[in-house]
Amino acid sequence: MEVHSQKAHGVKMVSNNNQRDNPYNSKEAFCRFCHLLYERHLAAGVGGNISARSGNRVLLTPTEYSLRDLHPDTVSVVNKKGILMEGDKPTKEANMHLRILRERPDINVVFHLHGPHIIAASTMFEPGPSTLPAITLGFACYAYPLPMIPFMVPGSPDLAKSVSEAFSGKDSFAVLLLNHGLITIGKDFNEAMNIAEEVDEAARVYVLTGGQTPPIPSEKIEQIKSLGNL
Repeated sequence: MEVHSQKAHGVKMVSNNNQRDNPYNSKEAFCRFCHLLYERHLAAGVGGNISARSGNRVLLTPTEYSLRDLHPDTVSVVNKKGILMEGDKPTKEANMHLRILRERPDINVVFHLHGPHIIAASTMFEPGPSTLPAITLGFACYAYPLPMIPFMVPGSPDLAKSVSEAFSGKDSFAVLLLNHGLITIGKDFNEAMNIAEEVDEAARVYVLTGGQTPPIPSEKIEQIKSLGNL
């Protein structure tokens, strides 16, 4: 899908959003989570972008806006074809967001984040199906194994295609981007946020310990996942 201008694996996180399966996400809630992501240092400057289904439309962060400054009047609103209906011009990553939402009709929210510890951790691994080891309980339960794709130019068709393909599996809720951050998805804002925070915590521990943290044994990971939500 192109934008045109017309003026955690096997375990699901519990959410409190009663409209998660038929969402009409408000611009106010959208902006609230943008501010929260910025306050949690998961984005800086004008980096990072998010999207959310809202009925038959999709809310997107506008280009050249910091998540800290977003307000309802500036939120980009596009239809299913990616045509701008309201607000400012959307992020250059809009096509990536739309492809993910099309690939995964079971989810409603996409976060693309630039947390410094996440980016630092990404440089310590080679791209592949599993990168960051299971060194924290929450990460092991909700986002392990965490795949990573090679660096690709932001906003490029190649990046949009590779990321959407990485989310083709129904048990995939997070993907690492080499030198570029993290993408998490969820049925609602809370789920995408919780997964992002679990990955950020694990990345932070890994970086702060120089990668020397012993991982949780693989047989214990399966037991953790079998218990369901923590």
